[in-house]
Amino acid sequence: MKQITLTVPDAEFLSFMELIKRFGFAQVKKIETEPPLTEEEIRFVEGLKSALKEVELHRQGKIQLTDARQFFEQLKTEQPTY
Repeated sequence: MKQITLTVPDAEFLSFMELIKRFGFAQVKKIETEPPLTEEEIRFVEGLKSALKEVELHRQGKIQLTDARQFFEQLKTEQPTY
């Protein structure tokens, strides 16, 4: 028996698996999935989602964002809190 490895787009995966199951001679031994996200990756994704929401609110004119110059000026003038 020969073995092959295929990469299938997520959107087509279920349809592809249904097709393969119809072949009596094909055996699916293991379906590889991506490992779960780490806590750090989850925090990064949540932060990115939050930032994208802020950008959308800014585009809608609902909030005003600080530009980079204002941000760096603010950093220079603020005293560190330890």
